[in-house]
Parts: sequence; C-alpha cells; structure tokens
Amino acid sequence: MPLPMPRPFKRPKSGTYMARLAVPVALRAVVGRVELRRSLNTKDPKEAKRLHPAAMAELQAELDRARLQASGAVVSVPDDRLAALAGDYYRRLARDVDAAPGSMEAADVDLDLVLGELSWVIESDEDESLPGREFIPSERQLEQARQHLLTEGILGDADSIRRMAGHLWTLRYRLARRRLQRAEQNFGPDPEEARYPPPQAPASPAVTMTALLEAHQQERQEQPKTFDKRQSALAHLRAAAGHDDAHKVDKAAVRDMKAARLAKGVKPATVAADFAMLRSLWNWGASNGYLPEGRANPFTGMSPRGAKKHTSEREPFTDDEAARILTAARSERGFLRWLPWVLAFTGCRLEEATGALRADIRQVRGVWVLDIHDRTEGRTLKDGQPVRLVPLHPALTEEGFLRYVEGLPKGGPLFPDLTPGRFGKRSEMATKKLRRWLKGKVGIDQKGKVAGHSWRHRMKDTLRFAGVPAEAADAILGHSNPMNAGGGYGAGWRGRPDELAKELVKVVSPLPPRGGAGP
Repeated sequence: MPLPMPRPFKRPKSGTYMARLAVPVALRAVVGRVELRRSLNTKDPKEAKRLHPAAMAELQAELDRARLQASGAVVSVPDDRLAALAGDYYRRLARDVDAAPGSMEAADVDLDLVLGELSWVIESDEDESLPGREFIPSERQLEQARQHLLTEGILGDADSIRRMAGHLWTLRYRLARRRLQRAEQNFGPDPEEARYPPPQAPASPAVTMTALLEAHQQERQEQPKTFDKRQSALAHLRAAAGHDDAHKVDKAAVRDMKAARLAKGVKPATVAADFAMLRSLWNWGASNGYLPEGRANPFTGMSPRGAKKHTSEREPFTDDEAARILTAARSERGFLRWLPWVLAFTGCRLEEATGALRADIRQVRGVWVLDIHDRTEGRTLKDGQPVRLVPLHPALTEEGFLRYVEGLPKGGPLFPDLTPGRFGKRSEMATKKLRRWLKGKVGIDQKGKVAGHSWRHRMKDTLRFAGVPAEAADAILGHSNPMNAGGGYGAGWRGRPDELAKELVKVVSPLPPRGGAGP
C-alpha cells in the first residue's frame, strides 16, 4: 500500500492544526516518544497547509538527529570548529541584545548570574590559600551542549561536549558584558566578537527529500498513482545516498542509485522513468526556493542508455481480433459483457469508461451520449484533455446497452461490479481482469495489444480512413490538436453530439447486429 501523504492534523477539541510525524520503532528509545508533534498555531486550513511543510521539515530534522544518535558515530570535534559554532551562535544572540539591552540593573543581575556558575577550585596543591575560579559544567549544561552539537549534525564525544559547554558559558558571559555595555548606551564595536573565527558564508538551509516531495504534492495535487511512483523513486534515491538531505544529492548519489537499480535487474526504461520524475522534482525545488538556483540538476544526463523505445507500445486490434473480443463478451455479464463494447464504439480511455456513472449515459439533443467530464468529485481527466459528449454508436444501442444501463441503481457507477483498486480507481482492476480475460478466454496475448488503448488506436484508424473530419475525430477521442489554433473557439463538435453522431455511424461494426440482444 502506498504511504498516505502527510497532512495537517486538526485537534478535535481546540480546532487548531498541527504537524505530526511517527517515530520509527528503532528510534523510539532515543526520542522517548512514538510520535513527534508541532502546533501550527492556526485554525485556518489554508494557512495550515502553507505552514505544514516547514513544520514537517523541523520534525524530520529532529528525527535525523535521533538517527545520528542511534548510529553511535561519535566524533571528536576540533576546538576551532567548536569556537566557530559558538561564534555563529553569539552573533545571532547579540542582535537580540543590541535591539533590546534593557536596564543597567537588569544587565548587572544577568552578569552576576553567569559568574555565579563558576566554581571555586584550588589553584595550587602547595598553597591552599590561593583558590581560583573556573567553569565546571553541570549535567544540565552538558546536555545543552550535546543538544547544541546535535542540532549542527554532530554527535560529539564526552570531551567535545565538555569543551562545547565551556564555549557556551563563555559566550553567555560575553553576551552579559555586551548587554551591560549597550545598557550604558555604548553601541561601539564589541571586542569580544573579534575573539571568534570570522563568520562563514551561510549554508543553504537543509531541506529533506521528504519535505520537498510533500511541498511539491501540496501545490501540484498529483494523482495518488503518480505520487506513489514519485515517492517510490525518492525512496530508492534515499537508500543509495544514505541520507534524506535534498541539498546533498549529487551526481555520485544518482550514479549509485542507477547502479543499484540496474544490478537488481530493473529495466533501464524503469530507471529512466524514475530519473524523469526526480529531475522534474529537483527543477521544481530550485524554481520555488527549496533548492539553490543555478546549481546543475544532478539527474540531467544520467538516464541509462537503452531506456528509450523507438516503437509504439500500443497497436490497434485487427478486424478479426475485434470480432473475437466482442463475440466473447456476449457470453459474459457485468463489466466483462459491456466494457469491451463501450471501448470499441466510443474510443474512450479505459479510466473514462470505468469511472463513469449511470447518470453519464443520457440524452443530449435527442442523441444518447456518454458524458465524459470531471464534475464529479474524485474524477479527473487526462491533463489537458477537454470534457466531451460522445454519441453512442448504433451497434452499442442495438446490442442492448441501454437496457443494461436502465437496470443499474440510480446514482451509482456504470460498472458496479468493478471494485476500486489501491489508488481508488476502477480502471486499475479493469486493466488486470481484462488482460487475464483477453489472454485466457479470447486467446489474444500479443505484445502491444491491450484492452483499453488498442481500441483507441483502432478507432483512430477507422475514423481516419472513413473520411471523418479531423476535428470531429478529435472530439470523439478527446484529443487536442496543437496544429489547430482555432479548435478551442466555440463549443465545436464536442458540444453537438447530434452532428457528431452523423460522423460516428461511418464506423462499421466488425460484427453483424444480433436481434433480441439482452443485458
């Protein structure tokens, strides 16, 4: 089953939205919870959708830190690196101090509190009358230092954590002195800031692949099947790269993914399809500010050779094959009885036929039509394809199709015995069952001959050689002709099924009519 896309969660009592992220079982001992949560502080669903990706990215970053802890990859951090981290932190906090230093009395108290954290120690074993003071971190301060390093993606050893705690105390002491200086209205240069390494060029903020995909989905609203394929491709990339940071994906990670997939026997065309999906995701991320603009897309030019096919994947049914299929359908019931006939004489897509309702078979201008539209919730048409009214061919009505429709429950689907598949489409189950039926009962097992699209190819050829005007043929099949600039003006053929029916009758049935046909 595909993983559901994360969405803002609405609290039942307060109505406030929040982000939630399940903690993997292996990390629950580290995190101490089974789920991470973060309030979005809004009851507006649109605002919640806008804030959700950033909140999920923060939760994912918290999981990444837990994953780092679980890995046990402890490192010793050089002191200059610790000083650089402390310097960056100092500069961020110093901006707040300069903006609101407060009173001199408050600044004095702040400085005393920081100095109060120093411990008295004996400077000399020989002369105990000469005690000194130094900072000895408490358990709480050590934990703060450890968490600070984890935020930077570093799992430091005990010595690094102790030294980082010292740097954090020192910067607090320097901030307290800066506060006192600013409270005295002295806003001159701060000599303490010069003690830290100069600031590095800011790195691009980390964006997880998970957050990138979610943000893309929230904008594009791709169909579940497409989203599932893109999510699957991203999972293969994540496994090859060994991390979830979209910024760190380079040609080497893409090359590793390609090698791993091909080594498992995956076809080059499948790998190329994965790369196409990820390439477009990375382009979108750069255009929308999630990834650095100007950086070369790591998927460009990486598709494996031999991925392109130079021959058509679909071939039309011949007259003999069409007659065999329609004859075999006469001995069936339900969708197997009527779906092949609908496909044969409307030329519609499999999803358009299986997604239709009983109410979509209706009369317009005195002609029975299949109303192909996207007005029903959950129904979509292929990108860029217009709605249309396809007349029912006389062969279909003479076969008894309208009697079948009349016997269906009102408000229900045209083919109720087809159950929705994993993505909620009846076409998924129809594809599988028709394929087995064609191969097993009809005896058609030729590569390129498929239950849905081979009928469309056949209808296209039939309309073409019957002399049907190109615009009328496009209206029947739902094609958009980019060469016809005026095709989008007026309702045209798609709005006149009575005129379209005069052209459709030029399509000759491969079977003679059968009198007294029943459902």
